Amino acid sequence: MNKIDLERNSAAAPPPIAGEEVICLFAFAQYDGALERRPPEAVLERRLILHRVGSVAALIGVVPVADYCGADAERRLADVAWLAPRVRRHAALVDWAAQWSSVFPAPFGTLYESLDSLTAFTHAHVATIAEFLQAVAGKEEWELRGSARLDEAESLDRLARAAWPDWCELTPGKRYMRLCRDRNALIEQGRAEAGAFICAFVMDLKPLTATVRLHEANRRPNGADEPELIARYSLLVAKPDVAALQERVRDASARASHGHVTIALSGPWPPFSFRPDLKAPH
Repeated sequence: MNKIDLERNSAAAPPPIAGEEVICLFAFAQYDGALERRPPEAVLERRLILHRVGSVAALIGVVPVADYCGADAERRLADVAWLAPRVRRHAALVDWAAQWSSVFPAPFGTLYESLDSLTAFTHAHVATIAEFLQAVAGKEEWELRGSARLDEAESLDRLARAAWPDWCELTPGKRYMRLCRDRNALIEQGRAEAGAFICAFVMDLKPLTATVRLHEANRRPNGADEPELIARYSLLVAKPDVAALQERVRDASARASHGHVTIALSGPWPPFSFRPDLKAPH
């Protein structure tokens, strides 16, 4: 499998792009004229370019416009076999760029009809992009998820004992009837307790984080065996603090398990959750 060299150019001298091609943006990064690393193996882009605009570089690929426009494109974009390798390629290029610079990652399928339109967009936001790249330099995004199994018999019994002082004195039949009547309220109480535990834990993590972002949690489990997602946070963490963060999560996970709560940390990820919103220039 052949490798390609990374082309580098400035906005003053854009390379020619054919009419049947469009520009696919992977990420913005700090321009580094001393970049020597070769990009990952290229099989999906006809060319890979580092397009400089001031202090910012756009990592872009040249792709066929027919891949993303028209009726056939709609069919392909719904085809997992066609889509998956391109999504993986996009992620691989963002990760590669992050090895030599902080990155402003672009969502998959961010397209520009020409280098002129990309250059105009970048010029309009170059100060914001550069400020963001400086803010996330030396940091990583980590995701923290808190989930709980609230509808299991053991969890319901624990919640009932805490909520209803007379629970242990009831007969099995009366327990069953009370659960039938108040099950939803009991689960909601458990959900609130789990959320408060996770929120307090995240607050305790603040000395180890540069920024914390709370996301809306989709509470519906993916399957019958899946726990309910209670809370989801993105944490921007300086690289030297990652080991301490992981240790704190391990300690909290042991404590949370007694309340049937699971805390999981995943990453590192490109800082998608902390990007400013860039509007198209008028």
